[in-house]
Amino acid sequence: MAELITTARPYAEAAFNFAKEKNQLTQWSDLLNNLALMAADATMAKLIANPSVTNENKLSVFAGVLGSDLTNEAKNLLVAMAENGRLSAIASVAQLFEQLKIAEEKRVKAYVVSAMEPTVEQKSNLSAALNSKFNAEVDIEYQVDQSLICGLRVKVGDWVVDNTANTQLQKLRAAIAN
Repeated sequence: MAELITTARPYAEAAFNFAKEKNQLTQWSDLLNNLALMAADATMAKLIANPSVTNENKLSVFAGVLGSDLTNEAKNLLVAMAENGRLSAIASVAQLFEQLKIAEEKRVKAYVVSAMEPTVEQKSNLSAALNSKFNAEVDIEYQVDQSLICGLRVKVGDWVVDNTANTQLQKLRAAIAN
Protein backbone atom coordinates (compact mmCIF):
# COMPACT_ATOMS: atom_id res chain seq x y z
CA MET A 1 0.00 0.00 0.00
CA ALA A 2 2.78 2.45 0.91
CA GLU A 3 4.40 1.75 -2.46
CA LEU A 4 1.20 2.59 -4.34
CA ILE A 5 0.85 5.84 -2.39
CA THR A 6 4.43 6.77 -3.27
CA THR A 7 3.82 5.87 -6.91
CA ALA A 8 0.54 7.79 -7.00
CA ARG A 9 1.74 10.99 -5.29
CA PRO A 10 3.24 12.76 -8.35
CA TYR A 11 0.13 12.06 -10.42
CA ALA A 12 -2.20 13.21 -7.65
CA GLU A 13 -0.19 16.38 -7.11
CA ALA A 14 -0.08 17.16 -10.83
CA ALA A 15 -3.84 16.61 -11.17
CA PHE A 16 -4.48 18.67 -8.05
CA ASN A 17 -2.31 21.58 -9.20
CA PHE A 18 -4.00 21.60 -12.60
CA ALA A 19 -7.50 21.37 -11.10
CA LYS A 20 -6.73 24.11 -8.59
CA GLU A 21 -5.37 26.39 -11.31
CA LYS A 22 -8.51 25.83 -13.41
CA ASN A 23 -10.82 26.04 -10.37
CA GLN A 24 -12.06 22.51 -11.07
CA LEU A 25 -11.32 20.69 -7.82
CA THR A 26 -14.82 19.22 -7.50
CA GLN A 27 -14.96 18.07 -11.12
CA TRP A 28 -11.56 16.40 -10.87
CA SER A 29 -12.45 14.84 -7.54
CA ASP A 30 -15.58 13.30 -9.09
CA LEU A 31 -13.66 12.16 -12.17
CA LEU A 32 -10.86 10.54 -10.18
CA ASN A 33 -13.36 8.82 -7.89
CA ASN A 34 -15.15 7.42 -10.96
CA LEU A 35 -11.83 6.21 -12.37
CA ALA A 36 -10.99 4.60 -9.02
CA LEU A 37 -14.36 2.81 -8.97
CA MET A 38 -13.74 1.53 -12.46
CA ALA A 39 -10.23 0.34 -11.60
CA ALA A 40 -11.55 -1.41 -8.47
CA ASP A 41 -13.84 -3.61 -10.56
CA ALA A 42 -12.37 -7.14 -10.63
CA THR A 43 -12.60 -7.44 -14.42
CA MET A 44 -11.02 -4.03 -14.95
CA ALA A 45 -8.26 -4.78 -12.44
CA LYS A 46 -7.41 -7.95 -14.41
CA LEU A 47 -7.41 -5.95 -17.64
CA ILE A 48 -5.09 -3.31 -16.15
CA ALA A 49 -2.71 -5.97 -14.83
CA ASN A 50 -2.67 -7.95 -18.08
CA PRO A 51 0.60 -7.19 -19.91
CA SER A 52 -0.74 -8.55 -23.20
CA VAL A 53 -3.43 -5.85 -23.35
CA THR A 54 -2.09 -2.69 -24.97
CA ASN A 55 -2.25 0.66 -23.23
CA GLU A 56 -4.48 1.90 -26.05
CA ASN A 57 -7.00 -0.84 -25.33
CA LYS A 58 -6.92 -0.14 -21.60
CA LEU A 59 -7.44 3.57 -22.21
CA SER A 60 -10.25 2.92 -24.68
CA VAL A 61 -12.15 1.03 -21.96
CA PHE A 62 -11.86 4.03 -19.62
CA ALA A 63 -12.88 6.37 -22.42
CA GLY A 64 -15.77 4.15 -23.45
CA VAL A 65 -17.23 4.08 -19.95
CA LEU A 66 -16.68 7.73 -19.11
CA GLY A 67 -17.55 9.09 -22.54
CA SER A 68 -17.63 12.88 -22.63
CA ASP A 69 -16.78 13.06 -18.90
CA LEU A 70 -13.21 12.13 -19.80
CA THR A 71 -11.60 15.47 -20.62
CA ASN A 72 -8.43 15.76 -22.70
CA GLU A 73 -6.49 16.64 -19.56
CA ALA A 74 -7.80 13.60 -17.71
CA LYS A 75 -7.01 11.45 -20.73
CA ASN A 76 -3.45 12.84 -20.67
CA LEU A 77 -3.18 11.79 -17.02
CA LEU A 78 -4.33 8.27 -17.89
CA VAL A 79 -1.94 8.11 -20.86
CA ALA A 80 1.00 9.12 -18.65
CA MET A 81 0.02 6.57 -16.01
CA ALA A 82 -0.45 3.84 -18.63
CA GLU A 83 2.91 4.57 -20.30
CA ASN A 84 4.61 4.22 -16.92
CA GLY A 85 2.66 1.09 -15.94
CA ARG A 86 0.86 2.92 -13.13
CA LEU A 87 -2.83 2.47 -13.94
CA SER A 88 -3.15 0.16 -10.96
CA ALA A 89 -2.44 3.18 -8.73
CA ILE A 90 -5.49 5.17 -9.88
CA ALA A 91 -7.37 4.53 -6.61
CA SER A 92 -4.40 5.88 -4.65
CA VAL A 93 -4.27 8.92 -6.94
CA ALA A 94 -7.94 9.59 -6.19
CA GLN A 95 -7.34 9.14 -2.44
CA LEU A 96 -4.35 11.49 -2.38
CA PHE A 97 -6.16 14.04 -4.56
CA GLU A 98 -9.04 14.01 -2.08
CA GLN A 99 -6.63 14.61 0.81
CA LEU A 100 -5.07 17.55 -1.02
CA LYS A 101 -8.52 18.94 -1.82
CA ILE A 102 -9.66 18.66 1.79
CA ALA A 103 -6.50 20.39 3.01
CA GLU A 104 -6.94 23.16 0.44
CA GLU A 105 -10.53 23.70 1.50
CA LYS A 106 -9.46 23.75 5.17
CA ARG A 107 -11.65 20.75 5.89
CA VAL A 108 -10.82 17.74 8.02
CA LYS A 109 -12.55 14.38 8.17
CA ALA A 110 -13.13 12.93 11.64
CA TYR A 111 -14.44 9.50 12.58
CA VAL A 112 -16.19 9.12 15.90
CA VAL A 113 -17.19 5.75 17.32
CA SER A 114 -19.27 5.79 20.48
CA ALA A 115 -21.13 3.28 22.59
CA MET A 116 -24.40 5.22 22.21
CA GLU A 117 -25.76 7.70 19.70
CA PRO A 118 -24.53 11.15 20.80
CA THR A 119 -27.12 13.83 21.44
CA VAL A 120 -27.40 16.91 19.23
CA GLU A 121 -25.76 18.96 22.00
CA GLN A 122 -22.87 16.48 22.31
CA LYS A 123 -22.36 16.51 18.54
CA SER A 124 -22.36 20.30 18.53
CA ASN A 125 -19.84 20.48 21.39
CA LEU A 126 -17.57 17.90 19.77
CA SER A 127 -17.77 19.66 16.42
CA ALA A 128 -16.84 23.02 17.99
CA ALA A 129 -13.93 21.47 19.89
CA LEU A 130 -12.56 19.71 16.80
CA ASN A 131 -13.01 22.80 14.60
CA SER A 132 -11.01 24.77 17.15
CA LYS A 133 -8.31 22.12 17.59
CA PHE A 134 -7.68 21.67 13.88
CA ASN A 135 -8.43 25.25 12.82
CA ALA A 136 -10.57 23.85 10.02
CA GLU A 137 -14.09 22.79 9.20
CA VAL A 138 -14.38 19.25 10.55
CA ASP A 139 -16.72 16.81 8.84
CA ILE A 140 -17.64 14.19 11.43
CA GLU A 141 -18.80 10.68 10.58
CA TYR A 142 -20.48 8.99 13.55
CA GLN A 143 -20.74 5.27 14.19
CA VAL A 144 -22.27 3.42 17.15
CA ASP A 145 -20.52 0.36 18.58
CA GLN A 146 -22.24 -0.88 21.72
CA SER A 147 -19.35 -3.23 22.48
CA LEU A 148 -17.38 -0.18 23.65
CA ILE A 149 -19.59 -0.15 26.78
CA CYS A 150 -19.25 3.64 27.17
CA GLY A 151 -17.10 6.51 25.99
CA LEU A 152 -15.94 7.31 22.49
CA ARG A 153 -13.04 7.11 20.09
CA VAL A 154 -12.19 10.08 17.86
CA LYS A 155 -9.85 9.69 14.88
CA VAL A 156 -8.66 12.53 12.66
CA GLY A 157 -5.87 11.41 10.36
CA ASP A 158 -3.16 9.99 12.60
CA TRP A 159 -4.52 11.74 15.70
CA VAL A 160 -6.60 9.43 17.90
CA VAL A 161 -8.26 9.93 21.26
CA ASP A 162 -9.72 6.77 22.75
CA ASN A 163 -11.50 7.04 26.09
CA THR A 164 -13.76 4.04 25.70
CA ALA A 165 -14.38 1.72 28.62
CA ASN A 166 -12.88 -1.17 26.64
CA THR A 167 -9.58 0.66 26.23
CA GLN A 168 -9.50 1.69 29.88
CA LEU A 169 -10.20 -1.92 30.94
CA GLN A 170 -7.43 -3.20 28.65
CA LYS A 171 -4.98 -0.71 30.19
CA LEU A 172 -6.04 -1.81 33.67
CA ARG A 173 -5.60 -5.51 32.73
CA ALA A 174 -2.11 -4.77 31.39
CA ALA A 175 -1.17 -2.83 34.53
CA ILE A 176 -2.39 -5.63 36.78
CA ALA A 177 -0.59 -8.27 34.71
CA ASN A 178 2.71 -6.44 35.15
